[in-house]
Amino acid sequence: MRAFVRCLVVIPALVGALPGAGVTVLFNPTSPEVGPFPTNFLTVSDPAQKTGLRVNLPVPGCQAQPNDCAELALINQLDGFHLHPRLRVRFSGPVNPDTLRGGVYIGWLDKLTDEEHGLQPAGHLTPIDQVLYDPATNTGFAKPDEFLDQHRSYLLLVTNAVRDVRGDPVSADAGFLACASQQDVYYCGQLRQALGRFVAKLAPRSIVAASLFTTQSATGWLEKARDQIQNSSISLQPTGSKSVFALSELAKLAVRLERRVSPPQFEEVELPLVLLIGVKQIAFGSFQSPNFLDEQQVIATVPSGAEVAFPRASKEIFFQVFLPATPAPATGYPVVIAGHGLNGNRFDSLAVAASLAARGLATIAINAVGHGFGPNGKVVLTDRTGSVTELPFGGRAVDMNGDGVFDAAEGCLLLAGPQPVGYRDCTRQTALDLMQLVRAIKTGMDLTGDGVPDLDSSRIYYGGASLGAIYGTIFTAVEPALEKAALNVGGGTVSDIARWSPSYRPLVVEMLASRTPPLLNRGRDFDDDYVLRYRWAKIVSVPGALPIQEVFERLEWLAMPGDPIAYATHLWSSTLPGVPMKRVLFQFAKGDQTVPNPASTNLVRAANLREMTSYYRHDLARAVAPQLPEDPHAFIATLTSFPGLTIALAAQRQIAEFLAGEGTSVPDVNDLIRPMFGQNLFEVPDFLTEDLNFPVPGPK
Repeated sequence: MRAFVRCLVVIPALVGALPGAGVTVLFNPTSPEVGPFPTNFLTVSDPAQKTGLRVNLPVPGCQAQPNDCAELALINQLDGFHLHPRLRVRFSGPVNPDTLRGGVYIGWLDKLTDEEHGLQPAGHLTPIDQVLYDPATNTGFAKPDEFLDQHRSYLLLVTNAVRDVRGDPVSADAGFLACASQQDVYYCGQLRQALGRFVAKLAPRSIVAASLFTTQSATGWLEKARDQIQNSSISLQPTGSKSVFALSELAKLAVRLERRVSPPQFEEVELPLVLLIGVKQIAFGSFQSPNFLDEQQVIATVPSGAEVAFPRASKEIFFQVFLPATPAPATGYPVVIAGHGLNGNRFDSLAVAASLAARGLATIAINAVGHGFGPNGKVVLTDRTGSVTELPFGGRAVDMNGDGVFDAAEGCLLLAGPQPVGYRDCTRQTALDLMQLVRAIKTGMDLTGDGVPDLDSSRIYYGGASLGAIYGTIFTAVEPALEKAALNVGGGTVSDIARWSPSYRPLVVEMLASRTPPLLNRGRDFDDDYVLRYRWAKIVSVPGALPIQEVFERLEWLAMPGDPIAYATHLWSSTLPGVPMKRVLFQFAKGDQTVPNPASTNLVRAANLREMTSYYRHDLARAVAPQLPEDPHAFIATLTSFPGLTIALAAQRQIAEFLAGEGTSVPDVNDLIRPMFGQNLFEVPDFLTEDLNFPVPGPK
């Protein structure tokens, strides 16, 4: 760590006046708890990294705090800070929390590379939001009100517009004034040089504290891995001695899921063939996809400036294709790659295949990493003569805990242990598998064996729901050949989804309870006293809330390379090198309790595509049809009741028309809705909701 030199040579014109008797902004860049934080002072030079830096946060005693130790050890491999970081500023005495929003900013500096257009020009100022204030330590916390570019430097700026409880402006700490006067090549000299760009912009306010920080490279590994697989073997082949089945010849379609290894246990689930109206044939096949996951289902972190090593192992990935009954175009059917949700499998695409087929679109799907239960599952097809054909189903769950049981998504979600990376590597490997599927389609996929490709290699689209929208965002942003995508009930960050959703709360409770020391602060539950966007500054009043918030922040930071928020900005506003702008439709439902609304709007906001968003008003629908489920998360596939079916078919038609059309606007499907509900239920919102729109989970 560089020596922290305190020199009292001051440049008053550059920063705030010398400290007086009032409240000062504390300045100790050696301490994340004091800060201001984040700060490049807590990095080391590393030429192997794209940013030239590597994070170097202090690590606590590993025996007393093993979870914190493991998380910080992983963070200290990264080349920069969170793309939407939790900002921290500490004061010498109490301040008025409501003045923090108007007194603290993020200043954008020059880009470190020219690979991306960038979201904002150098010199731009971003205000803060989601402001919390801890009166016990006189510390303010916040998030930037805009998403930051990756591998770019910024200034966290504190001005004297922040007031103490008497209404007096806060002043600068002597340590900050000393640092800001330095003319060396180290942290303080860099800070001084950067500050000069914002003095006039912030006038008449004075800068009384600041920190210089650089964001991490989030997408680079996946971009390099994508390039690596371009010359890999695809080994595309049909599955079994018979791989194509006319829908008219089938009496039954089922999947036999492998639930246990020892003793062996399978569960057979029959699939509703009746839903496949307009589908003529189902074809089955497989391809090989390079597997970057290790035995712990983790992708090892490598320096962001280094090449990605090609993996030795590959996986056989199984798929099925639903071919429309309409005549195939000369170049083959346009094809939609369908992504399923958490705990689902590739046959979830059956629910939307008919709507896509009605617009002449074929549907193809695979199992995501960790999904489909065990590897010995089968697809069981029974024809009208009673003849049975069994084909591999290709389940991808991994028995991580060694209990002999395959859980629905085991091998995808990692929240505890030495590699607490959440969905990060599950989503990245699945995105790579989908890229390999694109390569297979582009080779000319002749499914029916007539020598003519059945799928159009120039018209490949994506549609995914829930987890499928999460890894679908990542896939869409990085895959050049994909033109359009429809993302249903996705959201980000994944940490925010977990903290707000009643569906995932038990997982969070289990994770917090298993930590050393445990962090449950409400008996067998937790309350992190968090704040949503665009609220008044919140006074932290719940004991034990801040350590929980810190865990969420660290896990979110670690997961950035596999979180959709890090990729959504590259769909349209700042595309990645060699990747064209994408046309994307977002769909979400008011009051979603599985992926809460603020997480969905967070994703839309990151993509800057509000005008390409369809907001389903479940509140209006339930007022007319109260039998609809309370949680509208699965509205695109609620097919068991007439009101639900009407809504699902409208949502599916919206996706099909968007993908089959130009993709320049949100298709209006309310003509299907009005006869039953007497009003429109799908709208393009003028404003993105920042409310949960359902009762807050957890203790009151």
